[in-house]
Amino acid sequence: MQSESPPSLHPKIRDLLSQLRHQVRRYIVWESVLVLAAIVLAVFWIAFLIDYLPVRIGGSEMPRSARAVVLAGTFIALLVFAWRYWVSRAQRALPDDSLALLIERHHPDLAGTLVTAVQLEGQPRTGDSHSPAFLSAVHRKAVQEVDRVDLKRVFRREPITRKLWLVIPLLTAVLVLAVASPKTFGRAISRLTLFSDSPWPRRAALEMVGVEVPVISASQDDEGATELVPFENQVLRLARGSNSTLRIRAAGEDHGHQIPDLCTVTYIDDDGTRGQSNLRRVGRLVDGYQSFVLDGPPLTSLARSLSLTIRGLDDRLRDFRIEAIDPPAIATMQMQVRYPNYLRVFDVSPDSSTVTNQDAPAFDQELSYQAGVRIREGSNLTLVGTSSVPLGEVDVFVSSLEASSGSEANPNTQGERTLPAAIAADALSFTLSLNDLREATSVRIVPRDQTGISAQAAYRYFIGVVRDQVPETSMRLSGIGSSITPIAKLPIEATATDDYGVESMQVEMRVRPQPDENATQKATDASPTDSDIEPHVVTPQRDREGIAKLAIDLRELTDQAILKELKPGDSVTINTTAKDRFDLGSPHVTHGELIRLQVVTPEQLLATLERRELEFRSRLEQSIDETRRLRQSLTGVNREASELKTGDEDKLRSLQRLQLRVRQAELQAAKTTDELAGIVSGIDDLLLEMLNNRIDSVDRRERLQQGVRDPLSKVVTEPLPVLRRQITELERTIITETSQPDQINKAVEAAVATNDQILLQLSAVLEKMLDLESFNEILDLMRGLIQDQESLLEETEDAQQKRVLDLFK
Repeated sequence: MQSESPPSLHPKIRDLLSQLRHQVRRYIVWESVLVLAAIVLAVFWIAFLIDYLPVRIGGSEMPRSARAVVLAGTFIALLVFAWRYWVSRAQRALPDDSLALLIERHHPDLAGTLVTAVQLEGQPRTGDSHSPAFLSAVHRKAVQEVDRVDLKRVFRREPITRKLWLVIPLLTAVLVLAVASPKTFGRAISRLTLFSDSPWPRRAALEMVGVEVPVISASQDDEGATELVPFENQVLRLARGSNSTLRIRAAGEDHGHQIPDLCTVTYIDDDGTRGQSNLRRVGRLVDGYQSFVLDGPPLTSLARSLSLTIRGLDDRLRDFRIEAIDPPAIATMQMQVRYPNYLRVFDVSPDSSTVTNQDAPAFDQELSYQAGVRIREGSNLTLVGTSSVPLGEVDVFVSSLEASSGSEANPNTQGERTLPAAIAADALSFTLSLNDLREATSVRIVPRDQTGISAQAAYRYFIGVVRDQVPETSMRLSGIGSSITPIAKLPIEATATDDYGVESMQVEMRVRPQPDENATQKATDASPTDSDIEPHVVTPQRDREGIAKLAIDLRELTDQAILKELKPGDSVTINTTAKDRFDLGSPHVTHGELIRLQVVTPEQLLATLERRELEFRSRLEQSIDETRRLRQSLTGVNREASELKTGDEDKLRSLQRLQLRVRQAELQAAKTTDELAGIVSGIDDLLLEMLNNRIDSVDRRERLQQGVRDPLSKVVTEPLPVLRRQITELERTIITETSQPDQINKAVEAAVATNDQILLQLSAVLEKMLDLESFNEILDLMRGLIQDQESLLEETEDAQQKRVLDLFK
């Protein structure tokens, strides 16, 4: 409602307020119209684009229900904004004092005269105390200032300007659409206002070609090959888990159609899962058609049956269905093994079903296939597989891994080949035979059901082969060195082992005579080689571990005329030969390490043994020196223990130094023990060697055994272990937190006493060895005198024979 100015208000002021009131009304109307126009134009363009653009990219138009919702929402929005911006604002009163205050806010130079004149010249006021003269002065001043009032400064033009910047482009775009494409504009208006449901025009034409599936074959030669499977009555059967490619084509301008830039497939599987993928354009136009393919989801790793709808521009291919069928799978694979003849007398596995009689079944062992399985070389293998569905065909390809790796060719390697598989009557199992396997073999199997659907990958089975190894043989001479006497006894311990048993083992001995120094060069060239010398062969009996113990008595063989009499300078070679039962090719024969022995006189052998005695004496002297140093180290521990510091840190450092000294002493005691044990073992070998070579020196052996070997052995077994235990106990005493110098000194004194006892015993042994050395020197002198006497006798006999011969001249 418009309030009337009081009659006393000057006409200029009344006209100014009336003019401002009318401009405010016009401002509200224009702003409301622009808001409503913006809503209508924005909704038109948004709804038009939502309805039309999906069709351009292969989608569908908005259904009638969606367009009805848009229309209703637009009408409601217009009512709401019309009430808010127009009706509610137009009903508000605009009193004169409010308008005067609005003018005063934008014209501060009025200094409140306009508001004061309007408020004081209005309706009669009571209770105010004011001067009429003052009121008249204010009124005159307000009339004088009215002419300078600019109403444009009262209104803000930014809201109207922003709305114009929104409405004008939208309205211009509508006019451009109406002029450029009246049919499109008219169809949009009719569809958005629900006057028409006619769809937008379509220009594309799509055709279903089929699905391209990879060819799954056992042979790697067919890897990468594909085949095209067409839809039958819009239904196609594919293997579950397969990766296939959907192919369609779109008609081009030659057929009066436009080729879409993009084709899209939407799908829904049997579980209700929906999805969408884009087809990819491939190649050029062929006969006026452009091909499109889909090589991604949902045809990648197909899991469930699904329905397809393909869209390209304005055309669609609807209600195509792909059935996901479980492909045939090999559920189990059994291996039936028949061993070759060279293994049939052995039960190679305690838990196997190996049979050794003539009524044996077709296989010796049956087991389930597992990764890393290996069978014996030369075995016959039968694979028995069971399928999850009835089989129509089984594709098998076999290749030798060693042949494919480029290794040296084996004459028994069968290379790559395709083998037939026998399908059982129930079509749920098949058998495959692999005979005489000599190499590691790879078997690739692709089962196919009775409708032609195959497994999506070849089943691979790797069959390793355990090759028959050549036997291993070794030999050791006990109590024999590199030199022997002509009447020696040779104790031999020979071992022959094989993975499947040794058929025979032999010990061969050859005697090579010493070359004659006076023979001619021709005779030297014609001397027999090792291969020309007839060996003496012994076939020993072996125990369950393949160990054979025997002794070759050279004196006995010479007495029996099996060997010629051995002379110093001859050489004897011994080796072992082992053969297993392998019969699939060249026999497996192993020649052991060759041992060569030199035949010497007993005196020469004794000289060699005496040199070894000297070596033992030198080692014993070194051990005695080390034992003395051990005593000094223990004495040093005793001295440092008596000088332990009283402070915590100083005492800790002293104890750590003591512990280090004791550990060094412990290592030294262990080293001395090992060294003395080695000397005892070496003397045992020396005594045994004298016995085996039949050296007539009983007194010498007894002296060496009773005077050296037995005392040293007693030291190793009695006082030395006690000393080591005492040193260990000393270390425990030192590392104890409450250790006292008296306790440490007591433990050290016990260890030193034991060490002194060991020194006494070792010194006694050393003196005995020196006595034996002197005794041996006397024996050497006696042997020298005897040899000189024999030489003098021979020279005398030669001189007498010469004088006798001179008498007959």
